[in-house]
Amino acid sequence: MIRRLLLPLLLLLLAVGAPADPRSARAALQKNPPEYAWNLFLELNSPLAGPGPKIWETTFRQSNTIYLPMGEKPAPWGLEQGPCGPGVHDLDSSTQVDGLALLDKWGSPLRYQILMNEPAFDYLVDRDLYNVNGQQKAATGLPVDFPMTASELKASWIWIGQDAAKRAELQGKYYIAGACYPVFDRNGRSAGWQKGAAALAGLHISNKLLPTWVWITFENVYNDQFTRAKLELPVPDAVQAANQVYQQRLQAAGSVFANYRLNGIQTAYTEPGFLGASTPALLANSTLESAFQPRSSCVTCHGTAAIHPDGRYFDAGTPIVAPPDLHAKGFVPLDFVWSMKRASRQR
Repeated sequence: MIRRLLLPLLLLLLAVGAPADPRSARAALQKNPPEYAWNLFLELNSPLAGPGPKIWETTFRQSNTIYLPMGEKPAPWGLEQGPCGPGVHDLDSSTQVDGLALLDKWGSPLRYQILMNEPAFDYLVDRDLYNVNGQQKAATGLPVDFPMTASELKASWIWIGQDAAKRAELQGKYYIAGACYPVFDRNGRSAGWQKGAAALAGLHISNKLLPTWVWITFENVYNDQFTRAKLELPVPDAVQAANQVYQQRLQAAGSVFANYRLNGIQTAYTEPGFLGASTPALLANSTLESAFQPRSSCVTCHGTAAIHPDGRYFDAGTPIVAPPDLHAKGFVPLDFVWSMKRASRQR
């Protein structure tokens, strides 16, 4: 029955889904941004019904297998080894970009991960940008300029672990997958890994179709019930209309992704305001920018991704609403890729 219900939706994706060619994808984005965002989300989360793995879980690589503790060259694509085995998400952070934790209704922090696709990985390796040493060289040489095919993801998860009651509350409302996270003793030394399950609360999607990248964010509609945050920015009318269409199709197909909504898409620092005046373009996810949603700007924040020739990263503080002049401050842009700040110095 699920396969029969999915057929119309899959045919729709084949007809108007995100094309593999980046220039065609850019045309689809410019024609109808919400439709482009939804089709990309559905493509990444195929198969849409049933358990994983989903496309993004097998075609994107976790950043902590790329930016290594000693700054060494990462293993070739496809040969990386996750700490908890294949197909298990390593949720290596419990804080948001502002350094604060978001708690779920049970009092546990949400957990996070950053991933990138193969074109982004290849560029990092070819340019030796996986450690601070290589990034410093780029600061005095060839500018960092990722290819149009580069993409990154940032996911937020509600930790379930082995808690059967917690899983029962989230089952059917969230996409649930196997996960782990590192634990440390009181002296900060590694004490192994906590293993279990986690529920996908939010997904940032970014790609290099435009020079300022494309910023898309989805989150689960039940987040305000199961986390201590709620979406504060309004969802644009056109996005709400697209949400209704796609959620209804997914519900008919028996897909848990009917419980996710597009919050919006951002492609520029500003957008038209009252009487033609420009206003800062804002976009947020309640589980990824909880504390500063009303002033959250993906493109502006990532626009400050920069390094000084001495190896220092730019720190504008959060939130920011206007891009600073990085060159005037002695910093060199890292092409909107803040995950590069995870790099270590080669030893």
